[in-house]
Amino acid sequence: MITDPFDTGPTGAFRTLCRNYPDDTVFRGADGFRSLWGPIFYRGRANGSARLLVIGQDPAQTEAVTRRILSGQAGRRVQGFVEKLGYSKSYLMINAFLYGIFNQNMALPHLNDPDIQAYRDQWLEAALAPGRIEAVVTFGTPAFNAWTAFRATPAGQGVTAFHHRALHPTADKPGGPISRKDLLDNWNVALQALHAKIQHPDVTKPLVPYGNDFTAAELPEIPSRDLPMGLQPWMRSTDFWASMSPTPGTERANISIEVP
Repeated sequence: MITDPFDTGPTGAFRTLCRNYPDDTVFRGADGFRSLWGPIFYRGRANGSARLLVIGQDPAQTEAVTRRILSGQAGRRVQGFVEKLGYSKSYLMINAFLYGIFNQNMALPHLNDPDIQAYRDQWLEAALAPGRIEAVVTFGTPAFNAWTAFRATPAGQGVTAFHHRALHPTADKPGGPISRKDLLDNWNVALQALHAKIQHPDVTKPLVPYGNDFTAAELPEIPSRDLPMGLQPWMRSTDFWASMSPTPGTERANISIEVP
């Protein structure tokens, strides 16, 4: 018997958007998208109740299995971030891209292709339409550029929700120019800015900044209420259990899963 809460699916305009989405003739695999695993739409409250809107970049292999975005390493980091703001459930997360990317140089130039942007803007409009969103946080440059493009539209120009731009949750890649401390310093600035604008958190709590590294408490498991029913707890609390397997060609169709 399933006792944990689970996501029963989108409602209203969000359900319609999940039924009518751009296929791989728009997100062409040859242009850098991993289209064979299909679209991955959101995580959180796709029912009009969200007060925090999170925009990320694209789904990866973990998300292809869970069918919800930001459910791997980046997702657990983002979960800790939103929980620091007092949001335990009243958030909606969407991505700049509906499909996974396997070649950024090929995919990123398509960020604001007309059909791609038009569909993404419909999600943003649906999220903002109830008038409950108090704050928006964009993680990474593609997310920020997607939000900027939406703000230039007639619907976006009327948005009053506070926005803050933050580094991508895995910007501290080994050997890269951004260190773990750089990432967390950037996130502390974002937390302070967002915390000042929030009026209706799920839980009222003092803002505790990050230190020089993530603590275990700052990497919580993905809540079961965000995922479809039946997914195992280790899928929510463990990183890197899914990985892309090398295959001939450019689609990278195979995913390897290792049960912890």
